[in-house]
Amino acid sequence: MPWLSSFKGYLQPRVLLIAGLGVLSGLPLGLLVDPLRYWLSEIGIEKSTIGLLSLVMLSYSLKMFWAPLVDRLRIPFLSAIGQRKSWLLLAQILTFLCILLVGSIDPSKELNLFILFVFGISFFSATQDICVDAMRIELVEKKAIGEASALYIIGYRIGVILLSQVITFYIADSYGWSAAYFSIGGIFIIASLVLILIVPEPERDEKDYISLLKNPDLWFKDSFILPFADLISRYKNHLLLLLGITFTYRLSDMFLGPMAMPFYQEIGFTKIQVAQITNFYGMWMTILGGLFAGLTLHRFGLVKNMIAGAIFVPLANIPFIFLNLIGNDVNFLIFTITVDNFSQGFISVVGITFLSNMVSATYTATQYALLYGLVVIPPNIISSGSGFVAEAYGFQNFFILCALLGIPAIVLTLMVWQKREVFGFD
Repeated sequence: MPWLSSFKGYLQPRVLLIAGLGVLSGLPLGLLVDPLRYWLSEIGIEKSTIGLLSLVMLSYSLKMFWAPLVDRLRIPFLSAIGQRKSWLLLAQILTFLCILLVGSIDPSKELNLFILFVFGISFFSATQDICVDAMRIELVEKKAIGEASALYIIGYRIGVILLSQVITFYIADSYGWSAAYFSIGGIFIIASLVLILIVPEPERDEKDYISLLKNPDLWFKDSFILPFADLISRYKNHLLLLLGITFTYRLSDMFLGPMAMPFYQEIGFTKIQVAQITNFYGMWMTILGGLFAGLTLHRFGLVKNMIAGAIFVPLANIPFIFLNLIGNDVNFLIFTITVDNFSQGFISVVGITFLSNMVSATYTATQYALLYGLVVIPPNIISSGSGFVAEAYGFQNFFILCALLGIPAIVLTLMVWQKREVFGFD
């Protein structure tokens, strides 16, 4: 049975480990989105400022600039546990410290210092993600990348939603935001140390080591120039089309994201309702969407799923238009979250599989970080102005604009379908 055969791919031991890595990726990120935005909205910070804070996510976009260091630079005293694991451990320790510092500061009194350490969480957890992305690709065979991507998204959503959003909202409701951030920081560092012990250092297609101190010019060329040159040489005239897809595929979804929490708070949903419906229930819808994508990737191939995902994104924004008209209606919020989060899970797995298929085994971390940057840099920059749009034109027009932003990705994925044999995509 084809569908049963597809499901068995999830049970491979190394594929299962990817879920744990996904939890670690999602946990710090979750603290930077819904809880942070609700916290700041609750104490009266302007929507335009909250929208601008989406710029902290640029660390995840710009990680391509220091990914070559993670690929090639060895850390003294830690390199004995492996190139990937040494960088992973260092990034996790620094992320943990920044989480504690954010929880220690009152943003109503020291907003600038608060934002500084929020950026710290973003930067060091993005560095962690460089390692995780590379390990996710290197730990499994290429034919298992779809299943690994699906389990990564499941783990990621458990980390970003259940652990660092649902639990954060519940703790904050009873004990305050500082206690919530301290608690999540503790969970993060314990989980990190456990994963470091059980996840193997991946076998890599690694070039001979070049010392930064002894051969700086050669090291720079090998670490920064050659990974980019490799992408250009492999995709040649079609590279612009592929890059166009990478930075339009989730534009619609990412533009809406920063304003979701201010929208829920403005129309009267409570912290507990947000935690229960948009976070906890939404997490399971995202997991279902991710699992479904993993199965359909195995069954129907990459390009058909890319087209379906590009169509799902703008359609999933339409229920927000009606929720704004209806107002504080729990049942319609559940419907909105069902559609939106299922589509998010689906397109996340498809997008990750697409990027993973584009990278070279020799430059995994650097090339994936580069491509991921192109996925999120333009939307992050554009979405930083989402608060200004919502304030100037209202949520109704804002949600309509979000849906329209999904049209370019549909056009570009149809173009890839026409050239799928050239790219070697199924």
